[in-house]
Amino acid sequence: MEGGAGGRILVLNVDRDDDLGSKASVSTPLIGRESCLDAAVRLALADPEEADANGIFAAVRVADDLRSRGYDAEVAVLSGSRGSTIDADRRIRAQAERVISEVRPSGVVFVSDGVDDEAVLPIIQQLAPILSVQRVVIRHSGSIEESYEVLARYLRMALSDVRYSRYVLGIPGLLLLLLGALALYHLEVYAGYAIAIVLGIAMVYKGFGLDEALARARRSPLFNLSAFTFAASAILVAVGAIEASHVVQSANIYERPPGVSAAQYLIGAAAATLLPYLLVAFLLYPLVMTAYYALRRSYKALRSFSAFATAALLYYPLMELALFIENPYRPVSLVLLALFLSLATLTALTYFIYKMLRSRGGRDAGGRD
Repeated sequence: MEGGAGGRILVLNVDRDDDLGSKASVSTPLIGRESCLDAAVRLALADPEEADANGIFAAVRVADDLRSRGYDAEVAVLSGSRGSTIDADRRIRAQAERVISEVRPSGVVFVSDGVDDEAVLPIIQQLAPILSVQRVVIRHSGSIEESYEVLARYLRMALSDVRYSRYVLGIPGLLLLLLGALALYHLEVYAGYAIAIVLGIAMVYKGFGLDEALARARRSPLFNLSAFTFAASAILVAVGAIEASHVVQSANIYERPPGVSAAQYLIGAAAATLLPYLLVAFLLYPLVMTAYYALRRSYKALRSFSAFATAALLYYPLMELALFIENPYRPVSLVLLALFLSLATLTALTYFIYKMLRSRGGRDAGGRD
């Protein structure tokens, strides 16, 4: 006998989504040639296009072939459920334990009709050694089934993984919202420009690695603090720009000083209006950084304070310049010279003190940034 000394072989077929139960009302597990053939016939009659019936027929044929060659072979069929894959696999494991305890095989020949059923191989392998895996390929649907399986995996990944869903769903969703907003205000003529801008931003964001740079920045403890201050500064600049535009629109150019062009007058008025907002916007970040480094007892607080003082001291000269543009005949305050000297002295002293401390090997006492 060719394989008699090797022990009993179990030829196993698994219907993971339980087509046997849902379509043919067949309960599993099934053990033995006759019960398996009867189940395959009933399933084929219920749904002639069902591939699981061919899988059962193939398992019976493999068992018959093993017996003809002298092996002690038995055939069995298990099924899962149409619910979640976890429930299906738990049911398959329970049935497999029952079959293996009854048949007591030395090894299993697994007959599969699709990649989905082969997902239970690790479950079977925990209970008995897998001798061979036989794939049954239906001529009209084998390659198509594999193609659909691969496509379904990529589709699930594209929809559930945030790394891909932002491009697969996020950008098209943003384009649809943008087109809807343009249509709402009857601005469809600008749809092409809007799409080009959104796609261009997305390409630049990904092409220049801005997403990776942002991910690295987010790991820094300063990220949330910096993001908040930059957002607040941007809002202040936007409010200042809106206020300046209102001033320009409501300005009476006929009241401008003689010899001053309308453009010069409006530029000066807009700059004088916008400058206070710019001052607060530029002071916010160095002020927050100064407090942050001071609490950590870091020498970098001096550098941040230097930037804060520089922005504060520049306000008055810049305001005088804006007013001078608006009205060149306006008298210039002598305090400008003192402000410039104070700014230069403070910046130079802060810079040299910071450099001297760093050159002596001073390090942050509060840890890394």
